[in-house]
Amino acid sequence: MDRKDFLNSLTGGLAVTCVACMMEACSKDTTTPGSGGSGGNNNPPPGNTVLLTVNLNNQLLSVNDFVAGNGVIVVRTATGNAASSFAAFSSVCPHAGGTVEFRPQSMSFNCPLHNSNFSISGAVTGGPAATGLTKKTVEVSGTTLTVK
Repeated sequence: MDRKDFLNSLTGGLAVTCVACMMEACSKDTTTPGSGGSGGNNNPPPGNTVLLTVNLNNQLLSVNDFVAGNGVIVVRTATGNAASSFAAFSSVCPHAGGTVEFRPQSMSFNCPLHNSNFSISGAVTGGPAATGLTKKTVEVSGTTLTVK
């Protein structure tokens, strides 16, 4: 008796059916957003996911002000409400996954877990981290800032 016959006799065909269902559930949906397919994938592309929204009428009013949330840190680096007046990074340290903190007095980031330091541009200024912070996209529309 081969394996398939054995499983069918033992479970009444249920094992083969379950394996087929699991394979279908784990298969990739090849439909891309906006392609008009019916794959049911309504998730936006990763680059368009809004991670944080800030109201510039009552937050980030002065240079060095910062907001942290949802795995992101946003710092106002200049006056005006242009996207270039802000810096946004993932708050996850690339070394060991600790949460980095912004230090307004030195305009730098620090990871208290192993004391990695990063400049306002996100570059490493002191290890053990070997790579910089992951930069996020800042968009400003009127007085609403979004980080993607």
